[in-house]
This record gives sequence, structure tokens and C-alpha cells, in this order.
Amino acid sequence: MAHFLSRLFPHSPTPGGGGGGGRQLFSDFWKMSRNNDSSSSSNVAAASSSSARIVKGSSVLEDEGAGGLVQDVADLRVKSPEEVGGQDIVVEEEEEEEEDDTLVGLGFVQPVEQAWKVSRHHFPSKVGGTPAWLDPINLPYGKQVLCGICDNPLQFLLQVYAPLEDQPEAFHRTLYVFICPNMACLQQDQHHQCKQPAEKPCRSIRVFRSQLPRNNSFYSYSPPNPDGQDSPSCDGVALCTWCGSWKGHKACAACKQTRYCSRNHQIEHWRAGHSGFCRQVQAAKSAGHPEPVSTKDVESVKVEAGELMPEDLHEPHKKNLPGIACAASDKLWPEFELVVDEEYNYEAEDNDRSNPGPQIEAGQSRAKQLLDEYERRRKAGEEFSASDLQEVQEASQEQQHWVSFQARISRAPEQVLRYCRSQDAKPLWPLLEGQPKKSTDIQPCSHCGGPRNFELQVLPQLLYFLRVKNEPSSLDWATITVFSCTASCTSGVSNGYAEEFAWVQLAA
Repeated sequence: MAHFLSRLFPHSPTPGGGGGGGRQLFSDFWKMSRNNDSSSSSNVAAASSSSARIVKGSSVLEDEGAGGLVQDVADLRVKSPEEVGGQDIVVEEEEEEEEDDTLVGLGFVQPVEQAWKVSRHHFPSKVGGTPAWLDPINLPYGKQVLCGICDNPLQFLLQVYAPLEDQPEAFHRTLYVFICPNMACLQQDQHHQCKQPAEKPCRSIRVFRSQLPRNNSFYSYSPPNPDGQDSPSCDGVALCTWCGSWKGHKACAACKQTRYCSRNHQIEHWRAGHSGFCRQVQAAKSAGHPEPVSTKDVESVKVEAGELMPEDLHEPHKKNLPGIACAASDKLWPEFELVVDEEYNYEAEDNDRSNPGPQIEAGQSRAKQLLDEYERRRKAGEEFSASDLQEVQEASQEQQHWVSFQARISRAPEQVLRYCRSQDAKPLWPLLEGQPKKSTDIQPCSHCGGPRNFELQVLPQLLYFLRVKNEPSSLDWATITVFSCTASCTSGVSNGYAEEFAWVQLAA
């Protein structure tokens, strides 16, 4: 099966490509979005959630009592994007919802041009590489850092800097997403994400939130220097030499120079070449010679939240950069900066409603193919069962929903993330199947007990930039949605990081 991304776009997106022209840091976007939160805009009003409209004729499903069900299949049709005007769509029999006037930020990746920009005291939003921990001391630990399915340490996916101006205790605020790279684990995760905490769900994806007041022990009260010549106010804890993500609480017994978050990562590093370095250290000690220095190993001896990126380990001009963790692993995902732009900037420029494009037309034709088959059977005098009628209706609904999702995403095909922390914000679901069915599916905050609201979602386009192979066993998703505590409570972050909730929709 091909990646879900290949169903969206036949041609791969490119980092930093596309229109817009107004892309900025997430921190700048947040200042602007808060200023516009109380006012409505005709441009912003077009940015809204994507429900689906199923156009029904005068008599689609009719109950004739004991006579059974009668359907005029010809009256059931898929409405094209031109007919719905590229807007949000609902079932025609129901009253249409008001258009959402919340500001939606679209996240795009761009190469890291200057390494210091992703250091933790510059409060970056980023994808891949190692996390820039906001609180560099009180990191998640224990079962929190492990995949609940395979027990391997989770891998850093991305982080988004999203401060709250109206909450002094969240002057700095960052969300972190970690995931197990094993697709089999993510598939099993589907059976656990709707379980309540009492049922002890085993998750292969975790989201953490950290927030700090402006006056804190880790960072200066003043903004960081724009030239990258400053440093954090303090060092962080020693991190795992292999992954550069989690606390390195285990030391190599032989060389005493490397630290690990787990035995699994110690074994991986050993097999990747650390065994040879350890033997050199032991031989030097026995002969009374100075211990050898290995660029790949010894530079990671004190892997604190304030040193090197993986790709910088062998570049002297980038060594000892503060606020950037290093890692010896060659399995980390490539690192990018995340920048943001408003969705409405792409509507007039990139969304040509008179030309829906081959992918959208293909989605429309797939639904028509099934409807045409039922029309042929109807004309041939074949009888329809209730399950037949339900099948054609569900297929039409799913395909129309898919067409609507494609139309919305095609405004900015290279977007990898959608962000909107509004009480009325909703995810843009690619599929009807696999959405939360009950209000209890989205668990309340495990720290204050309050509700959680949608905040951001990760799109499948990100898989392309992460260079994930297009194979049946490779990591894949339709979307990853993140729901965070509505109050952004402080009770959960008093010891560093509060865990939030992720709902993953997989491709059917």
C-alpha cells in the first residue's frame, strides 16, 4: 500500500516552496493571532473545518413499510467542488453551520540555515533532529519515554512554540510530539487511543507540554540576541548519547564517557561502533597512556541540553553551540525549522475553484463509479438490500468528504501542520472513518481534570520531508491531531512536563 501522501498529491512537495510570502516564526504568528482573535475578517472567514456534504435527490432512501426500501440511485450524486464553491460542506437536509472565523496557521518546513536558530533559548519550532527542551532539567522519564507497544524509546517528531499572552505562567510554552517509528506499533495504537486512563492504554505516540513564566531560572528576562551570540542561563541534564532526546541516566560501564536513556540505545550505539572506542579506552588505561578522544563519542560525553546537532559533530566551526543537543544516532529524522503562514493568504492565489485538479476529479469519479454500478443494477431490475443501499450512501459520503479535504489542502500543498488554538477549532479530518465517535474519546486533562481542546494537527506531507520510505511497513498516517488542556493548567507542568492527548487517524 502506498503512503497516504501519494493519495493527496501525485508530485511531492518541496521544503520552503509554494506561495504565501508571509511565512514567519510561530512566536510572531501568535502575537498577530491574539490581536485578531476578537475581530472577524472576510479573509479569515473562509478558513474553516471540512465536514462533508452529501447531495441527496428528492427520494434517496424511502421506507415503504413492509414493502422494503426503494431507492432512486440516479438521485444520489456527488456534488463537485465548483458547486460547493470550495467552502465547508454539510448534509443539505441539515441546517448549515456558520462559517468558522478562527485564524488557522499553516506550518511549513524550511532548512536550518543557521544552527543557533534551533537552540532552546531561541524557542524554536522545529521538526526532526533532537528536541530543544524548554525545561532542560525536569524531563519526562520512566514509561513516559517508551512506546507502550514495543518498549523502545520514542523518537522525536516535532515541537511547536505556542506561548499564551493572556497567561503569565505560560509566557513561554512549547508542545512536543514523540512517536514510535514502527508502523506495527502505530496500528496497534488504534485500539488503545480511545481507552480511558483506568484501562491503562498502551500508546505509541505521546505529546508533552512545557510552559514557563517570563521570569524563570532557565532563560533571560530579555529576548535572545538575534545574532545567536548568547547562551541559556543554565545547563541542562545529561542526555542520551545515542538519541539526544531523553535523560541519560545510564553510563557506559567500560569507558564511563557516554550516557544512555535505555539499554536498547546502549546496545544500538555499541553495535554502531562504540565497542571499538571502549576497547581503545581500556587499552590506553592499561598502558598508562592518555585516553583516546573520539569525535563521535567523546563530544557526546556531557550531552547536555546545550551542545551539538547530529550533523554538526564533525564540523569544528559549529561545535559547542549552546542550547543544542547532540546525538550519535544516524536514525534520527532530518531536521527542519517550522515556519507559519495564515491559511487565508492562499485562498485567492492558489485555490482556483474553477479548476479542481486531477486528484479531486479522481476522487469524484471513484464515487461516481460505484453509483453508476448501482444505477446499472437498478435498470436491470435487480433488488437492493438495506446493506446495498447503506454501502452506496457511505461510499458517496466518504468520497465527497475526501474531495472536500483535498480541495482545502490543495490551497497550500506543502503544508505539514495546521494550528489553531481556539475554543471552536476543529481538526481537518481526511476521512470520515477513524474520527473520535464520543466526547469521552478525547480524554480530559489528566492533571486538572478540565476539558481538552484541539490545538494542532500533523499532516501526511511531513512523511516526505522525513524521508520515510514508501513501503507497506513504513510509518504512515492520515493525520495526527493534538488536544491540549483548555486552561493550559500549571498543575501538570510543576515538575517539568504535562502529558497531553493525541488522536491518530490512519489511512483506510
